[in-house]
Amino acid sequence: LFTLFLQEAILPFFHLNPFVPWIAFAILRLSSKNSPIQPLLLATIAGILVDLLSDLPLGMYPLSYTLTAFMLFRFRNRFLYNQPLHLSFFSVFTSCLSSVLQIFFLFLFDKRVPFSGQWFIFDLFGSILLDGIYAWFLITAPLYLWNKIHRNMVLFWLKKKHIPTSR
Repeated sequence: LFTLFLQEAILPFFHLNPFVPWIAFAILRLSSKNSPIQPLLLATIAGILVDLLSDLPLGMYPLSYTLTAFMLFRFRNRFLYNQPLHLSFFSVFTSCLSSVLQIFFLFLFDKRVPFSGQWFIFDLFGSILLDGIYAWFLITAPLYLWNKIHRNMVLFWLKKKHIPTSR
């Protein structure tokens, strides 16, 4: 939600996909072996939240986020959600596919979109890399830090529990 607010209120000239890391995390972590229902539902909810604050055609974000989650669901086994860079790389792939689908839907539903090379290069390459960077800073780095702290605390308490006290 922070990125959505940042994009819409403070920096409207940056085109970031606000829920892409969340969708990537949902695909990697919350999906069961054969059922993509929960990640698809969360991607649709994320698209509706973005759609409420955008001025693009209604339904473009839920459709693109849901199709992105559906298409990338089969690649979830090649990435690990708890490894530091896997979630960032998967977020880059998610952002790339989502951006391509959004550009396709913009040209399909809204014929007044002007096409310029600068817009094309920044939306396809710049925003994808920015999505991967903020996925690392907002999701991957805190998760990695939490896992390290949690593991060290568990080891500390296990060692403390087994150390005999002297009288």
